[in-house]
Amino acid sequence: EATLNDEIVAPLIGSVTPYGNSRRVLLRAGENTLVLSVDPLRASPRVAARLCAPDRSPLDGVSTLRPALDATVEPLRDGLPDTQALSTWHLYNDLTNRPRRMRLPELSTEAWERWRARFAERLGELLGPTEPLPAAVTVLSEEDLGPMVRQRLWFDAGPYRAFPAWALLPRERNGAAVLALHGHSYRFGETIGLDGGDPAQAEVIRHANYTYGLQLAERGYVVIAPELRGFGARRDDERFRRDPCDTNYLRLLEFGVNLVALQAQDLRTAVSYAVSEHGVAGRLGVLGLSYGGRMTMYLAALDERVACAVASGCLDTFRERLTIDRCCGAQLVPGLLPDADTPELFGLIAPRPLLIELGTNDDTSPEIYATEIYSEIERIYEAAGARDRLDIDVFESGHRFSGRKAFDWLDKWLLGE
Repeated sequence: EATLNDEIVAPLIGSVTPYGNSRRVLLRAGENTLVLSVDPLRASPRVAARLCAPDRSPLDGVSTLRPALDATVEPLRDGLPDTQALSTWHLYNDLTNRPRRMRLPELSTEAWERWRARFAERLGELLGPTEPLPAAVTVLSEEDLGPMVRQRLWFDAGPYRAFPAWALLPRERNGAAVLALHGHSYRFGETIGLDGGDPAQAEVIRHANYTYGLQLAERGYVVIAPELRGFGARRDDERFRRDPCDTNYLRLLEFGVNLVALQAQDLRTAVSYAVSEHGVAGRLGVLGLSYGGRMTMYLAALDERVACAVASGCLDTFRERLTIDRCCGAQLVPGLLPDADTPELFGLIAPRPLLIELGTNDDTSPEIYATEIYSEIERIYEAAGARDRLDIDVFESGHRFSGRKAFDWLDKWLLGE
């Protein structure tokens, strides 16, 4: 339950659901005490809380809460002088509440230019090489679908640097191309409408409005849909093991290899192919949902050949996701969080156009946090003098692609319409 100044604002039973709740409360002048009580036999005692204004904007001085939390239910720490000092959770909680060192310091063009150069350099140091690789691209198969041709492509950039992709080539093209990036539920080519004959995947497509690659091709865009490491044909069948995203991240990390860097390098290699093969320099966009939205963020931040980006289902922070144990290793850059988080990564896309989609019932992007994150991104775009190149589509639904603004957004910035 939650109590504010000894008054219950959310009862213990039936009032709180995982991954995002909001309650209206009235603060009194001076000091206020908010107490969150969790039954550790029914739910994890690890919680995060945020206070914000009625319009969901942040409140200076009280936006971040630092809970005094006993995270063990066993009497193992009874009688010890400082139980929090024993807890890795409390260490993490202290670290995550420290200010980001590379948050944009002030709203001016000069400050933004300095910040952008410094943060881009720092991100490059953390990631290591992400430059696109020269790749031999082979068309493995081709199928005539009437208004378009579907190709299966093979990118060969050397050992452990090869990957497949789908391509949709409209008969009547509009002169632009989009990389359509998939999420965690990808298996067969769902972004271009393929379900492998599996009814479960057909339902995934319907529920998530997953066919945004196909929808783009129907509008005349050349679509390239690369398969990311750990998904589709690139997923190793290791049944009964832990989450493959975490497994791949940890295995590679011990050898100094970052999974995000490998994914970004593959995607940048696909960008090179789209630009050279289809002549879309200055008219290349990227769009993705969920993990695809996250990789849209990274790709657009790293590669200025991406002229426009649409990121869906990923308006959260790594701090918030790690706090509630809902973050996969395939999204993480070791050493990033002392300096920055997703607002800075999204902000690195400025001044190029960026549209973010947010479902109000998306448990991966709790609205109370997402609105505050968006305000941080908005702050960077304002400093860059590009506020008109940032927009958000807030829609009443869950973790899915909306498209309500996305297609017009791409048309506007890639086609000049």
